[in-house]
Amino acid sequence: MAAPLPTGTPSSTDIQAMQARIPNTFRDPSAAPLRKLSVDLIKTYKHINEVYYAKKKRRAAQIQGDDTSHKKERKIYNDGFDDDNHDYIIKHGEKFLDRYEIDSPIGKGSFGQVVKAYDHVEQCNVAIKIIKNKKPFLNQAQIEVKLLEMMNRADAENKYYIVKLKRHFMWRNHLCLVFELLSYNLYDLLRNTNFRGVSLNLTRKFAQQLCTALLFLSTPELSIIHCDLKPENILLCNAKRSAIKIVDFGSSCQLGQRIYQYIQSRFYRSPEVLLGISYDLAIDMWSLGCILVEMHTGEPLFSGSNEVDQMNKIIEVLGMPPKHLLDQAGKTRKFFEKVPGDR
Repeated sequence: MAAPLPTGTPSSTDIQAMQARIPNTFRDPSAAPLRKLSVDLIKTYKHINEVYYAKKKRRAAQIQGDDTSHKKERKIYNDGFDDDNHDYIIKHGEKFLDRYEIDSPIGKGSFGQVVKAYDHVEQCNVAIKIIKNKKPFLNQAQIEVKLLEMMNRADAENKYYIVKLKRHFMWRNHLCLVFELLSYNLYDLLRNTNFRGVSLNLTRKFAQQLCTALLFLSTPELSIIHCDLKPENILLCNAKRSAIKIVDFGSSCQLGQRIYQYIQSRFYRSPEVLLGISYDLAIDMWSLGCILVEMHTGEPLFSGSNEVDQMNKIIEVLGMPPKHLLDQAGKTRKFFEKVPGDR
């Protein structure tokens, strides 16, 4: 005879009844966290990796889609001929005016870019300065063209060391200036010496040519201020010769017709320009002096890290500017403090 169940202990019938009352939404034992992190740990890691890499793939596809849309946007500039900086998109072998075959880029700046090209009519290499497709740059370049044409007319024999502008034209909304192709600039020459400088004899040859050029620019019929004379804007005509030419008249103006307030690269900036005083042809002579010292020593004469430091370096060598200049200068307070009681 079976022993009776202890009082309070559920019978098998009771257990079955309790199981029947468990809702169908109760968690599957295989999905329990403890099981996933123990028996099924490898399977769990595999699932996590699949989810992670699926998300990463979707994100990469989305970013690529965004890039593609941006590229499509860039192609609409000037019917696809310009990039988003309004520079012409250079293509090797392209012909401008069915005459100038583009070879390779030479340089790039805020104005636009310069490329080497072959002139199939004159059968020679040329340098083409392609101006940005923006009104302010076009206006600036048109002034440069006017000044270059004046200088070239006055220098028909090509003896005053000024770059020759062959012609200019519009190409797909870009003003293009065609120049004779020159060699590398004086900064490149310094770099080739590991900034030890060139001989005094070669420096003299450069000085003679540059003084002749500035004397030519100062003639009454021209009265042109270059406004950005520096080693980078003086090019050798031939890599193996000492003949040079001045280039880049993009910041230039005629005496009495100041156009730009911010002129001259800092190392070669004259005290007049630093102080905000009206300037004339003498600012180019200041730049020339700085350049000649640098060509022989290999280092800039005044290498200020900013305008205040530039003024300090000038004063260390040459002393304070004359008082009458400081009194009329618009930027004196930027560099100097007036001592109480000082007259």
